[in-house]
Amino acid sequence: MTLRFFVIIGTLILMCFVTSLLVSYRYFFTLPTINENIKDYQNRELLSLEIALNREFVFLKTLNYDYSVWDDSYDYMTSFNKDYIESNYVDDTFKSLKIDGVFIYDMNFKQVYAHTFDYIQEQPYELPEFDLNTHLPNRTILPYGTNTSERYGFLSTEHGPVMFASHAIQRTNKTGESVGSIVFIKKVRESQFAKMAEMAQVKLSYTLINKDSAPQRTAALSDGIQNEVIATARQRTLLDINGNPILLMNIKHHHQRIPILFDNYLIIILLMFFIVSLIGFYIVNRFFITPLINGASAINLMLLKNDLQPLHFRNQFLEMRVLINGFNSLIKEVKKQNEQLENISKIDELTQIYNRRAFEEIYTTQWQEAHRQKTTLGLMLIDVDYFKFYNDFYGHQGGDSALQAVCRALKETAQSNNGAAARYGGEEFIILFNQLSVEQFEAISQQLLLNVKALNLAHKGSKVSNVLTVSVGCAFATAKAMDNKKVTAKLLIKNADVMLYEAKNTGRNRALIKSI
Repeated sequence: MTLRFFVIIGTLILMCFVTSLLVSYRYFFTLPTINENIKDYQNRELLSLEIALNREFVFLKTLNYDYSVWDDSYDYMTSFNKDYIESNYVDDTFKSLKIDGVFIYDMNFKQVYAHTFDYIQEQPYELPEFDLNTHLPNRTILPYGTNTSERYGFLSTEHGPVMFASHAIQRTNKTGESVGSIVFIKKVRESQFAKMAEMAQVKLSYTLINKDSAPQRTAALSDGIQNEVIATARQRTLLDINGNPILLMNIKHHHQRIPILFDNYLIIILLMFFIVSLIGFYIVNRFFITPLINGASAINLMLLKNDLQPLHFRNQFLEMRVLINGFNSLIKEVKKQNEQLENISKIDELTQIYNRRAFEEIYTTQWQEAHRQKTTLGLMLIDVDYFKFYNDFYGHQGGDSALQAVCRALKETAQSNNGAAARYGGEEFIILFNQLSVEQFEAISQQLLLNVKALNLAHKGSKVSNVLTVSVGCAFATAKAMDNKKVTAKLLIKNADVMLYEAKNTGRNRALIKSI
């Protein structure tokens, strides 16, 4: 055997071996990793669309809540004073609030007042679907017979789908029985979907669905990707309040190419390897294979630790630098979007503490843990005393500043005792503690009253103190209660709410506790 033949045979064997190795590595490791990353990215894009849609509803629900939980609205249902309508529901109001209609119903689904006005075209129009005595299935838009005082979603009309939010009419302090409901609506427009697409960084279009063209087995937007394969585009439906599909969304993902086994990059690598192999194994091993293996190992190590970080090593090949820079740019963008999604979904913008959604996730987790380990769990439901008077006297900016100061005190109290504080709604807050004794829990509730009072925020509208105070309703689940299947998470919140109601009715500026 000559040396030339040996070199040729050895080179051919090496070329076949390395070629098989590169192809196998891409097929068994790189492609699954890329596909999984793309699938995760596309899932986040769908989640971003859902969050963007929820933000539209948050704005509409907030407006509806402000008008529904209001003494003027409550008094209108008993007196039907036209001054209330003329003062609050003129056409300019629709333009300023960016809504397209308002409906007021009594407890028997009778329409007491209705006014629709397209705030874009600045002209009235008709929506017979909101006559609930002739369109009985649409009665689900009102929060009657449910465990909540609000409803929201989509409803199909002859003018196309509309967004709606409804809330039971209550007094400002939420006392007394509900006397009806107010419904705000907003037409679904292309501008809303343009904003959603911009936030999720996807291309988005939609078509309306009628009964004859309803798609078969098309997933809803909230379902995520599930068991679907990655794709450059997919369809999702939006459902109305009754669960019927009303709108088909056509989504084009950020990734416009599906990874294949022999893509241009792999082909270039193989060609380069074949050419360089003729020059010598030493050059191939030193300048190509080793850097590639190091980069892949670094990426795999990050995936194993679930901690993606930019790659910091350098390489003299242009292709490797492009790959590294592209990977680093992708990691930077993913982290940025994760931070944005985290802030949007869990932190209350005004008070910078957990919002209600985040609290419910924490509460569910800790309740299950306490139930499994048979440990104690305590809730404190906090309401700022006479906060409406505070807003009336010091203005909404002063009220916002006061809430921020109170929340700092609540957060410090919670963190110093391994608890979690959240905004529960308006001027109402909630704190969760675990693994405390009832004596410790009671001491914390009293310290909380002192901490808020120590803020020394003047409150000339208060009837209990010359400074801002809070009322606290506390519910404490003992280890024995956590072993009782009849004691539920909702029951603990309900008991805290009852104690808060009693604290407010017996003079405020106090904390009352119920142990179960």
